[in-house]
Amino acid sequence: MVPLPVGYLRRPTGEIVLDPDEQVQAVVRLVFDLFDELATIDAVLSFLVEHGIQMGIRAREGPERGELVWRRPSRVGVQNMLRHPAYAGIYVYGRSRFDPRRRKPGRPFTGRVRQPRDEWLVCLPGVLPAYISVERHERNLARLEANRARSQSMGALRDGPALLAGLVFCGRCDTRMVVHYQRSRDGKLWPLVAV
Repeated sequence: MVPLPVGYLRRPTGEIVLDPDEQVQAVVRLVFDLFDELATIDAVLSFLVEHGIQMGIRAREGPERGELVWRRPSRVGVQNMLRHPAYAGIYVYGRSRFDPRRRKPGRPFTGRVRQPRDEWLVCLPGVLPAYISVERHERNLARLEANRARSQSMGALRDGPALLAGLVFCGRCDTRMVVHYQRSRDGKLWPLVAV
């Protein structure tokens, strides 16, 4: 069977339900609320770690299989939660495929490549119990895409004293302007050059 994301549980009948543990549900909802408020994965992760909030995960193997285990949140875990359509009540299958060229020896879960939405094998809205609406899920995906540090995207604000660092594009070639910093003798960062 396909493993379920954090916050879901499969009953012996095969029915998929929200995890009956209210604290697990509260943490899942908190992640989505924090992303609405803080706008980046790193900010959400920092909040969770600073406040000692752990993720309730159902063990998939070993002697604790099916038991609730509390673990420190990770960036990948938060990112997967924000991207996974199940939280909007959408059952999907075939979001990734295996590419043997990307397989790394000794790492069993490598070689998976995400597929575009129109190439998913199954996409059934309204099948699963939802934590968020489909519209909110779409907004989250759009925000995640906008936050990516690529030349085509808006980008996220970066550290440093330069104004609009990482957000300004060249008027001639449409390339993102990048600021390089130099540390002064007193330890302050100063913008050196914008390229």
